[in-house]
Amino acid sequence: MESSSIFWDSIFPALWLIISLLYTGRIDYVKGYKSLIIFIIPLITFFIRLTNDFHFLYYKSIELETIGGFTAMYLTKGPWYLVQMIYVLITLILCTFFYYQRYRHSIGNEKIQFSLLFYASVLPYLALILVFINWGGTGIDYTAIILPPCIFLINLALTKYNFLDIKNLAREKVFEDSSLGFILLNRTHRVVDFNDQSIQLFKLINVQLKETNLEKLLKDHLDILECIQNSSHEIVHRMIDGQDKYVSINVKEMKNNEEVIGQLVTLEDVTEKERLRYRLLEMANTDSLSSLNNRRKFRESAEEVIHRAKRYNQVVSLLMMDIDFFKRINDAYGHAAGDEVIKVFSDLLRQNFRTSDIIGRMGGEEFAVVLINCDKNLAFEKAEQFRINVESYPIIVDDQTIQVNVSIGVSELNDTTVTLDSLINQADHALYQAKEFGRNRTVVF
Repeated sequence: MESSSIFWDSIFPALWLIISLLYTGRIDYVKGYKSLIIFIIPLITFFIRLTNDFHFLYYKSIELETIGGFTAMYLTKGPWYLVQMIYVLITLILCTFFYYQRYRHSIGNEKIQFSLLFYASVLPYLALILVFINWGGTGIDYTAIILPPCIFLINLALTKYNFLDIKNLAREKVFEDSSLGFILLNRTHRVVDFNDQSIQLFKLINVQLKETNLEKLLKDHLDILECIQNSSHEIVHRMIDGQDKYVSINVKEMKNNEEVIGQLVTLEDVTEKERLRYRLLEMANTDSLSSLNNRRKFRESAEEVIHRAKRYNQVVSLLMMDIDFFKRINDAYGHAAGDEVIKVFSDLLRQNFRTSDIIGRMGGEEFAVVLINCDKNLAFEKAEQFRINVESYPIIVDDQTIQVNVSIGVSELNDTTVTLDSLINQADHALYQAKEFGRNRTVVF
């Protein structure tokens, strides 16, 4: 027997295992020196079969016998033959398992590819069984008979179905190594494949990802379930250990000749992006000194309230107010003290009015409050109570007590006051009257 054929016959199981590891995404398991372990037994087998002194360990004897008029070689197996067969059995079991796992998670041509490779791994079992039971009593090595159809199936998988296409390998690499989470669903919304990152991202929404039906997996997260079923995009917010977590979910339908055969769900942890977005949004909408709505945000929110009030016949009132003699405070105590007065005054506004009311700093010492479901009479009472609270609240800056008063104008949304600007103009007119009448008072338009 030629040495080259002995060599390939000996190491074929090891190469078959390497191929299965490579094309099922498990090659990392045998990187570096680990790959040499796979070849130890095949190389020993090659050495034993190649030498005369140790050949008896593989075949004890080789005899020629006449069977049915034909001369045949009768081989008596040695102890190392059993070792090699056990090694082949182990590699076959591993290959079969790897290919079956990928077969279950594949679709289309890829499913056909892995089914062929799976069958190519199953056929040698028959040869091993025949060898171990010595079927026919001839000692024939049936692996040589089974090997050609196995090679045919492998060749079919690696050529006809373009299994070695670099694009497929690249997609596999992206799927496994991406910082994004990928989940593959079949047409019945069953999870058929996912990468490690998707497992971690699903933990952010307290879900253990596994191969099961999506309805069962997300029975407690109907918003996410609806998003995926509708193939839409959504950013999901969850509180995990007291912290805000945001996961972006994007779903794309997978089609084959216009037929939807599944969905690819892409997950991304966008917590930092969302925090930054909310922070920027807050900065854009908030007055930096008072931490109240700035003028633009106040008008935007007030317009929405007025639109809703006119639609549902709700009553709305507006308060416009000025801190009395604020310039004197700046001149007497300094601008730092003036800033502190603005901050304290803003805190008093938040404490005295409802969270549903719209409060804003219109500029300088001027403030505005939109009171929802509140007519001008009730608005006057609330404004007066706030004015009294401000008057009785001492503001201490650098051990100095600053007395602050406020003038307030009140207007109400009615048939003649149909816009925010007209409501502001009326409240401003009432505020001007409050100042004309001596300040530190409330006037209704």
